[in-house]
Amino acid sequence: MRILQATFELAREYGYQGTSISKVVERSGLPASSVYWHFADKDALFAAMIEYSFEQWRASLPKWPPPVGGEARREEIAARIRSAIESIAAGPEFWRLGLLLSLERQPAEHAARRMFQEVRQRAIADMVSFWNHVLPEHHATQAPGLPVLLAQITMATVDGLFISVQIDSGCDYRALANLLADMLEAAATNPQRRAGVSG
Repeated sequence: MRILQATFELAREYGYQGTSISKVVERSGLPASSVYWHFADKDALFAAMIEYSFEQWRASLPKWPPPVGGEARREEIAARIRSAIESIAAGPEFWRLGLLLSLERQPAEHAARRMFQEVRQRAIADMVSFWNHVLPEHHATQAPGLPVLLAQITMATVDGLFISVQIDSGCDYRALANLLADMLEAAATNPQRRAGVSG
């Protein structure tokens, strides 16, 4: 969609505050009536852009088969975590803009900020589903809250990693992703680390 593409470009250049409907009209080459036909205001436009960017990012992720056992399982889990982290650290537009809106918390950004919170929860739900599928079955009784905890710490760390990459262009996010993958995989499979985890 030309309107969303124009908004993507402007958001990268000017951010939320610097982007206006008039600029979107100029960049897209469409009349203002076309923009307002689809979107009531800038906030609604940015909310749609965040959702669209999220769905594009989500569709680009590799579709993994269930992991096998043993050492191969450990490697597959680590590879999947690295893939997810790198895809976010590389800079999808919804993540960059959503974090900015969440930190600024301006009332005029209500719909866009709420949409980011919704898509972020979808991403966490995907991670919870992933951990539910890859953890050994006995975790269901020994540590029922572990998949949620692993998903939450993954998301929190990815948030920080994403910001670090934006601040420091020399940040080796692949090395950091590898380290995080090793830590998460160890936490998921080390019985001594499960104590105290509850639903």
